[in-house]
Amino acid sequence: MSPRELILLSPYRLPAQNPLMLGDEDIACFLHGHTALWHPAALRGANGPPRVSSPYDHEQPAAGHVYAVPESPSLVLPDDWNHRVRDAGAAAFQAVPDRATTVANLRSALRELSGDADSRLVDLDEGRCAPFYGIGFGHRTVEALFEAMEHENVLPATEFWQDVQQAVEALQDPDAEAYRRHLQSAADRLLAAREVLYPVNIYLLDLRLLDAEHPAEGLPHSLEAGSALNIIAAASVLEKLAQERPECLARLRERLQAEALEVCGGPYVEREDALLPVESQLWNLLKGQTAYKQFLGEEVRVQARKRFAAHPQLPLMLHSVGIRKAVLLSFDESVVPVYRVPVISWPSPDGKQIEAFTRAPYPAESPQTFFHWAHYLHKTISQDHSATLALLHAKGRAGPWYDDFLELCRFGPILGQWATMSRYLNEVLSGEYASAGSADDFRGEYLNERINGHLEHPVSWFARQQRLRRRLDTAWTLAALNRGLVGRKDSLRLDERLTAAEDDAEKTGADPGAELAVIEKEAALALAERLQARAAADMPGYLLLNPCSFTRRVALELDGIGGPLPLAEPLKAFQLDGDKARLVVEVPALGFAWIPRNGDPGAAAPGSRMRLADEKTVRNEFFEAEIDLYTGGLRALRDHRTRVNRIGQQLVFNPGSTMVVKEVKVTSTGPALGEVVSEGGILDAHGEVLALFRQRFRAWLGRPVLEMRIELYPQHPPQGYPWHAYYGARFAWRDERAVLLRGVNGNGFITSHTRPETPDYLEVRSGRQSTVLFPGGLPFHQRHGSRMLDVILVPENEKAQVFEMGLGLDRDYPMQTALGMVTPVPLLATEKGPPHVGAAGWLFHVDAPNLLLTSIRPMANGADGIVARLLECNNHPGHVEFHCVRNPKRATLVDAQGCSTMEAVIDKDVVQFDVAAADLVHLQIEFA
Repeated sequence: MSPRELILLSPYRLPAQNPLMLGDEDIACFLHGHTALWHPAALRGANGPPRVSSPYDHEQPAAGHVYAVPESPSLVLPDDWNHRVRDAGAAAFQAVPDRATTVANLRSALRELSGDADSRLVDLDEGRCAPFYGIGFGHRTVEALFEAMEHENVLPATEFWQDVQQAVEALQDPDAEAYRRHLQSAADRLLAAREVLYPVNIYLLDLRLLDAEHPAEGLPHSLEAGSALNIIAAASVLEKLAQERPECLARLRERLQAEALEVCGGPYVEREDALLPVESQLWNLLKGQTAYKQFLGEEVRVQARKRFAAHPQLPLMLHSVGIRKAVLLSFDESVVPVYRVPVISWPSPDGKQIEAFTRAPYPAESPQTFFHWAHYLHKTISQDHSATLALLHAKGRAGPWYDDFLELCRFGPILGQWATMSRYLNEVLSGEYASAGSADDFRGEYLNERINGHLEHPVSWFARQQRLRRRLDTAWTLAALNRGLVGRKDSLRLDERLTAAEDDAEKTGADPGAELAVIEKEAALALAERLQARAAADMPGYLLLNPCSFTRRVALELDGIGGPLPLAEPLKAFQLDGDKARLVVEVPALGFAWIPRNGDPGAAAPGSRMRLADEKTVRNEFFEAEIDLYTGGLRALRDHRTRVNRIGQQLVFNPGSTMVVKEVKVTSTGPALGEVVSEGGILDAHGEVLALFRQRFRAWLGRPVLEMRIELYPQHPPQGYPWHAYYGARFAWRDERAVLLRGVNGNGFITSHTRPETPDYLEVRSGRQSTVLFPGGLPFHQRHGSRMLDVILVPENEKAQVFEMGLGLDRDYPMQTALGMVTPVPLLATEKGPPHVGAAGWLFHVDAPNLLLTSIRPMANGADGIVARLLECNNHPGHVEFHCVRNPKRATLVDAQGCSTMEAVIDKDVVQFDVAAADLVHLQIEFA
């Protein structure tokens, strides 16, 4: 009888230098067949490790041999080959895509071959077979790696096989660990051979995305095997795990304390942060760090997300919350920059850098991963300064080869060593110092996700959320202004109530309702009471409060004004139409303005400096807008100096439609407001009405923005792919060479993307001229050619019917205008006259217009101080002076967590500090 050989019949070999493109089923059969041949019952008495051989070389089976025959792909063998196997005294079994079935087939074949002689080995528990499978995985990978590296195979084959055979015999030993000692010797030989090819550590990273709905399900076996594991989970997922499976969270904490587990995260909740305001993004990170500390006993050190939320300024924001490392990968259909190295130094536009892992992981559930493992090792050894491979657990359980790999790793770092992400990023140096990314380097798929999730407001939710965030910021700012004036905590508990309302709004994405309205009113009243403490009584008026760091000209429509008001500061324009008064009031930055409630009934109304509207035009001192009498859209927007048409607009249904006007009417001609309204329909190619529309164009005297209110009533709701089927506002400009910029977190970035996303602004720049579109929080846009762009209003499932946006010309700081459009101006009817300091004034003042205040908050614990958050939005560094209502005692630059970074300079009521381009500054000012 010839010596037993273990043979996998296949025309393929393990990939070495190049990948091999096969189907998953073919590969699964290949791997299961090869792994089953490492069963101790098959190994016993064999003269060497299992090998792969062509079926053409085994048309005549040899006695005692064991053949694994893959079910897929079908092999070309003689029709009577199975009879030949039995006649020759050999054994053959079918390898199928299922491990258990394959092993069962092997056992049946071995029983027929040897009868009851090896029954104990044939029926051996799979737990004791697993180490042999692991050694088999390591052996075939090391052999393929030698081939890939074009190096002589230095594995001592005879000694290695003796160790394996001794391990098989030791299975009968009363000492249950005896066989493992022999396998350990075989593993040491594999390690020594691998170290000839690569003598230093190979890093292995095991990543698991926790499911938000069932966080305790599908945790990898490495959690029990003792291998280092990296879990990616938002803090809210851990919160749910603590509620539903506290014992599972306790196990994670134990592994975390033993440094065998790392939780990578950052946000409290996974959502569309890349399109949300800066304040919302920072809330998510700060709330997340607090929750991680609560549930894990420590904050996260590595940022990672399941859903996309990356953008150029993310390193800056992570720095501000104490995170210095990140996983820069996309686990969905989104796009992030691709790098050749596994670790980069990722900078934000202001220059702050974090270490980021950028190597795409391989799916642990795919047979392709383990079939190509030697090829992947060859690639990383040849190309990376520190060899790195990562596995990702995302879709269900990992394949059985993952368990084989873990068994191999229990014997040592034969094919690498598992590491936590923190340890890895601490030990591996950056292979590339990347430049700061542009907005086009990052691309999410939020619109598709929201449509596929059947959300009712896939587009308009962003506009509502932006306005809700600004309401919260306004309330915080009013509370801080009051703290700055009074110097002590108010009796209304505004801090605690605002924190609760903010958490509710950010967690759920819904309006807190009446509670927020009450807080807003009480905060405004408290500040107004302080401002008017020494004001004259019995002088009814209105007090306006400005929570922004720039002067605003606010348009108001009020009922109950008794007679014309005189045009005196801060009133810039006044118009009385029956019982309704229309006004434009200039309110200083972070300040107030007071106007009387009653004028002189017998006085003449203020005269008109210019006619603000006629049959087809609205205008003011900044622009002239012409309405198309045939479509009802915007025919032209011109400045008064060049008279060049900057931009036009129509409502469209994509993929094709015609906008037809039914009526264009002038509803106000001045002297404060020019207004034209158009009504009509959007028709298809057959003249059928797809949607009805109403557009309102407004030009206020003294305000540099053309206000557009679009009401859209679809008769045929769009269905299908949201980028192809939608109602939208299409804007077109003349110059094909014009450059398009989009605002991302306050900064403008040149964009050439077909679908530039931004809720802030889009700027068409041609030479020295710039035309700015303010979408009012609507984030999804699509370009057509080089001079047209659609603002998507109504895709499938969108229920909103009213949308507001604006157009401006030559705005030096467009982010100011964008923020002002969505920020409320608290208006209070008072019975007192103007504050004793005057009808208008400021409480705090920033002298740098490129520095945008996103919020001011009172210091915690009732301390006499404030914390201001400022964003540089024009890419210009410089020296800043922050003027205060009282002389500060101390001023400190801090991070978002309140940790001091450096002292600022104080000169009487002025705080001085320097700011870098595109920087985010937290300024803490203490008064007492």
